[in-house]
Amino acid sequence: MKFRRRRSVLPRFNWRRDIVRSEPLKGQLWTRSERALKAPDVHVRWKVLATVAAALECALLAWLWISPALTVRSIEVVGSQHLSATQISRAAGLSSRTSIVSVDAEGARQKLLDQVWIRSAAMQIQLPGTVVIRVSEWQPIAVYHSGKSAKLFLLSTQAVVLGLAQSAGQLVSVQGPAGADPHAGQVVLDPVLLTALVNMQRSFPSLIGQEVSGFVFDSCGDLTLVAKRGWKVYFGRVLTPEEFTSLHDKLSALKAIAGGSNVDYSSADLQYVNVMNSTELAVGYKSLQPSPSPPLAGAAPAPAPASCT
Repeated sequence: MKFRRRRSVLPRFNWRRDIVRSEPLKGQLWTRSERALKAPDVHVRWKVLATVAAALECALLAWLWISPALTVRSIEVVGSQHLSATQISRAAGLSSRTSIVSVDAEGARQKLLDQVWIRSAAMQIQLPGTVVIRVSEWQPIAVYHSGKSAKLFLLSTQAVVLGLAQSAGQLVSVQGPAGADPHAGQVVLDPVLLTALVNMQRSFPSLIGQEVSGFVFDSCGDLTLVAKRGWKVYFGRVLTPEEFTSLHDKLSALKAIAGGSNVDYSSADLQYVNVMNSTELAVGYKSLQPSPSPPLAGAAPAPAPASCT
């Protein structure tokens, strides 16, 4: 005999699902105990020991800083020609009282690079008290004087004034516009132009068989070459990169008219060669220049030259 299971009229109660979906008990905070949140106690003796150790470290550092045993005993300078070892040491901020542990190699190197003669610098510290300084200096390639000033100043490859020169020697001589004498560290020419002048002086003997006495660079930017025989070459204005490049064509034009029936650069009668326009050269001779006539009484003075445009 089979019995059928009767379905209950009341709804079934799922206690697991209702417990999960039920809201948390209000007024309850579930967290760790206050004892677990509290920092662990450190014994007073350990605190005192740590304080004493820190104080000893500070005292040791202060002793090393001022102790005579670790002062700079010797300073070796390598590569210096124009500056003495004393000048370089002073520029780097070093003395016999400086502690070896307080030497800032990078800061001293930057101080040395601020000197106009120093091109590069490096410092090496050797315990217990030796400092080695290696420097590379700028080499002068020209001398410069402003206007008709008698003072000559050495120029580096960057056209920076290095200092006074006793004489020009074999260096390129450049006369600038009239005015005050330049000071050390001042840039008086465009470095590209100065490089061109140096190369020009070196190549001039092989180019046309003549040597260069110097160059004149006026306030308008016009460049003039003065040969050792006294005659001049007028190049015109050289202020822009395009004008620097045009010097090559103008030198080629000088070479093209050399010798034969053209121009004798060894002639004592030659006065100037104008190559401002490399395709239309102009040559001037002393014998062809009209002699200046004496000024008439009561005549008006000659007008001043026009300003640069």
